[in-house]
Amino acid sequence: MPLQPRCGEAQLPMTTPPDFSEPVTGPAYGPFFRVVATAMLLAVLAVGLRSALGIPPGEEAAQGYLVIGLGVAGILGSYWVLMASTTTVDSKGIQQGGLIEKKIAWHEVRSARAFGPAFARRLMVRTLNGRIRFFFCGSPELRAAFDRISQAYRR
Repeated sequence: MPLQPRCGEAQLPMTTPPDFSEPVTGPAYGPFFRVVATAMLLAVLAVGLRSALGIPPGEEAAQGYLVIGLGVAGILGSYWVLMASTTTVDSKGIQQGGLIEKKIAWHEVRSARAFGPAFARRLMVRTLNGRIRFFFCGSPELRAAFDRISQAYRR
C-alpha cells in the first residue's frame, strides 16, 4: 500500500528500478579496507600478546588474561564481520549482510545517491517513510550497480 504524502508534501512519481534480473553480489568492503583492517588486527594482536606476557604472576593475572582475551575476541569478531559482509543487488532490492542485516525492497526506495571515492563507494538510500540507509560496495560490479541505481532514483 503506497504511503500518502504528508500535508503540504508533493506526491512523488514512482520510479522504475533498474533491471537486475541477474543478481550482483560482492564484498561490502573493498581491498583497501581489508588491508587496513588486517594491519590493525595484527597490531592489536601484537600489543595484546606483549601485554599478556608482561602481566606479573599472581592472582590478578587471571583477570588480566580475561580482559585481554575479551578484547581480542571482540576485535576478531569485528574483523570477521568486516571480511564476511556482502552486498547483493537483485530484482527484489538491495541487501547487505554483516552484524546487522539491512534490506530495502525497490518499492520502498524514494531516492538513492552513490558517493565516495572508488575504493570506498557507498549508496545512500532514502525510503518512502524517510529513513536513510547506507550500503557499501567493495567490487567494480557493485560500484557499477550503485551508479545505475543512483541514476534511476536521482531526484
